[in-house]
Amino acid sequence: MNVLEVKNLSVQYPGTEGASEIVKDISFTVEEGGITGIVGQSGSGKSTAMLAVMGLLDGRASVQYGQITVNGKAPAPGRNIAMIFQDSLSCLNPSVKIGRQITETVRMRKGCGRKEAAARAEELLETVGIRNPALRMRQYPFELSGGMRQRVVLAIALACEPDLIIADEPTTALDAVVQAQILQLLRRIVRETGTALLLVSHDMGVTAAMCRNVYVMHGGRIIEEGTAEDIFYDPSEEYTKQLLKDAKGGRLREKEKRNADDPESGEETLIRMTHVTKIFDADEGVRDVSLEIRKSEILALVGESGSGKTTAARILTGMLREDAGQLYYRGRIPQRGRRMDSFGGKVQMVFQDPYASLNPCLTVRQALSEALDAAAGLAGRGAVDGRADRHPLTEQEKEERIRKILALTGLSYDDADRYPHAFSGGQRQRIGIARALITEPEVLVCDEAISSLDATTREQILELIFRVQRKIGFACLFISHDMHVVRRISDRIAVMYGGQIVETGRTKKVCSDPWHPYTKLLLEAVPEPDPVRAKKIKSGPVKEAAGTDLPDAAGGCCPFAGRCGYALECCRRERPEQYVFGDRGVSCFLYSDEHSGRRSSAYRMTSQI
Repeated sequence: MNVLEVKNLSVQYPGTEGASEIVKDISFTVEEGGITGIVGQSGSGKSTAMLAVMGLLDGRASVQYGQITVNGKAPAPGRNIAMIFQDSLSCLNPSVKIGRQITETVRMRKGCGRKEAAARAEELLETVGIRNPALRMRQYPFELSGGMRQRVVLAIALACEPDLIIADEPTTALDAVVQAQILQLLRRIVRETGTALLLVSHDMGVTAAMCRNVYVMHGGRIIEEGTAEDIFYDPSEEYTKQLLKDAKGGRLREKEKRNADDPESGEETLIRMTHVTKIFDADEGVRDVSLEIRKSEILALVGESGSGKTTAARILTGMLREDAGQLYYRGRIPQRGRRMDSFGGKVQMVFQDPYASLNPCLTVRQALSEALDAAAGLAGRGAVDGRADRHPLTEQEKEERIRKILALTGLSYDDADRYPHAFSGGQRQRIGIARALITEPEVLVCDEAISSLDATTREQILELIFRVQRKIGFACLFISHDMHVVRRISDRIAVMYGGQIVETGRTKKVCSDPWHPYTKLLLEAVPEPDPVRAKKIKSGPVKEAAGTDLPDAAGGCCPFAGRCGYALECCRRERPEQYVFGDRGVSCFLYSDEHSGRRSSAYRMTSQI
């Protein structure tokens, strides 16, 4: 039996040149107690179609359909359909505690009193895997991690007791381990409650891991449909074949050569952090982090949300000051009060959100020109690289730089006079990269620069970063939570967990033979675009991690001990140092002589997990 039936749905928006049709006569169904997927690139019309089904489109939209029914009746939003959106933070009221937001939904649905609603809210939080629900009920959304907020949104959806849950990109912003936990949780809820799930995603791996039936959308139309096995093993449309190819990733042949043991690659160290610590009020941040970025290499910094990756990047770029430790640029210590000045514009950053990182009031030309002016000003204030005498660029020189960087990043010179709103997400990210590269930096920091992009656009941006990096020769710190991506693009890898570096080494070696238990968990949690293999992903417990319950978890024990199946007694009392074996470093007591037994001098260290 079908829970949802949609026939001949179309959505149009008015425009200056006539109506623009975003969704074009699509029809699909969702089976009772099953998981159905709708997959396609960003801009294919997936989310618009879902909002139309929910009745949530604004008054400008013209929605036409032959039939939309839930269990044979017209849907009643808030009762028999619930929706989970991509950005959990924007779905929750930041000024209202979690408990109140859930209990209000329960009371609206059941018409019960506050006490009964509160008990039901705690039960729902327990259902979605949140430990200590009574505590979480008293907290605000900003006090929770991204994965926990997504669990809260799911609890609110379940409070509606829906026949159908529409999940629109519910795991896009989450790291691989938390994503795997949320997917496992969604599967369990479908199995135990009988609620049907419609999963909307651009991630072919997630779709393969979850869905029984799949619809492929492109250009506002459903171009292909079938079982997951039909779509992934025997696609008929070229577009679907390209989606699968992009999801699997092309092979960067030159990068595979660089991943070999090449003693000549990246010898000179440009930036080095030694024993850097930065702690915020909630005992979050980074502790005793040592890291170096070498000339002309791509170093990947990976880890889950909240592990400290962005904090480390902001210290490295001069946006934050460390509490302890030291930062070196070209062997010198930049002035603490004028660190960004000391870099002379030679350390640049590309941010995660291409929408928020560009000034909507500036054209592309103005944004690029502003970056050049800023770099020229910094270069005149005592740069470490000794270029303080560089003269400002003339307007003609600026224009030539702008022309070259637009061409290099795959944009047209005609784009220079357009504003950010006129570009797609992938094009905006190209502009962000162009703005960073136009100053000719020595170090480029990419902070989750592709995490919000679909597979095809992500592949294009990856190829762009790789190609330009090889041509110009800048060093790159590539921050990501996606192991599938970093194993393809980086020379070396540093894995972060709980504010510290837990493993470092050559990317090829770390990904093929992980030494730290957390690195192994990250690799096992990545879903492949293959229905059989993807359903075997491992995530650890569905329940929220208990590591924070350990005594003095902030500094007196291994931060991963609460989630580690290899934990020793010492892991709960002490924090491991980093043990170095050649080009490999690992922070785990399994590799210490003191706690794991003395090894002979001839012993060659291998993975202990």
